[in-house]
Amino acid sequence: MSRVPFRRFIATFLLFSKNVSYIVDKLNKFGYQIADQEVSDIFSNLKESLPPKYKELLENREIFDINDSGCIEWLKQLGVFEYYDYIVRKDQNLENPPEYFKWCEDCIWIHAYRDVMVIVNILLFNEEDLESISKIISYKYRKKIGIEALKLYEKVFWNVENLTAKEALHYCIPFRDNALIIRKLRSGNEAEMLSRDSEENDGSDVPFTFHDADYIKWKIGYRDVEVPTPRDFLEKIKQDSYFKYYEAMNMTQSIEIEEETGTNDKIGAFDNTKRKRRNVEEQRAKMAKHWMDIFIKANGSMPSSGDKKNGVLERLEQLELEFEEEKIARIDDMPEVMKDIKEDMGN
Repeated sequence: MSRVPFRRFIATFLLFSKNVSYIVDKLNKFGYQIADQEVSDIFSNLKESLPPKYKELLENREIFDINDSGCIEWLKQLGVFEYYDYIVRKDQNLENPPEYFKWCEDCIWIHAYRDVMVIVNILLFNEEDLESISKIISYKYRKKIGIEALKLYEKVFWNVENLTAKEALHYCIPFRDNALIIRKLRSGNEAEMLSRDSEENDGSDVPFTFHDADYIKWKIGYRDVEVPTPRDFLEKIKQDSYFKYYEAMNMTQSIEIEEETGTNDKIGAFDNTKRKRRNVEEQRAKMAKHWMDIFIKANGSMPSSGDKKNGVLERLEQLELEFEEEKIARIDDMPEVMKDIKEDMGN
């Protein structure tokens, strides 16, 4: 329970006397999942942490007075003061609002666009530097989100300290569908979703969420990415080729599946699945040879410490490896969504 990433967001609304169902529903709208019991447990822990005076305020469903130094101290100790104060005073048309009001607005903006929320949460989980995340958002969405705003976002909405990958998948709903995340990053179209069994969903069997951060940055079109040296790159090819060779040599079966659906005049609708069992030794030899060849090519192209730049590039070209670049479209502005989110988070 202590590792709920949006625990402080929950605490904020508990301090506003919002009930469990209200909080669970609000988080669900943002793309998060939380059980009723977890919210109740956070409420119990919150009451236990407060001195009697403020515990009584909570039990009597009274608002904490942001002009009271004692209330301010406890709100800060709970890590919710900025967001709490923003909710209380955001509609008062302050002449000189505190700087953190802008940070709260930026947090709201991130949650107004699901694809932005997803990429920010992925990079935070992968421990990407906040300055780098700020640059990525600016590059892809033409929106300046400062370091302090990201710190507040991390503190209130997505604190992944000690969070496991399994827990991240549990709490952040979009993380669960690899194809959905990829599709969102490509087009920004939330309504478009791929089935796991779709032919279009061919590719990596590693969830996009947990790939290397540099790969994720490259995937969304960000160019300020550090690439490995030619030697490191070829060493990685050798390593992968070896273990693929190892897998091939431990094959126990080789099956090819053909599926057919349709209708005809004689039998109407039909489904037909064919499974062809192929010769294991033949497939094993074919795959082992393939990965061994790549290993040998990579080893033969390995640059020595004295190789010049052009020589290294010539060796790499001999591998005849090709990569297709993919970019995502910039998201369309959706002011009506932004308005709805702001109203939800401010109530």
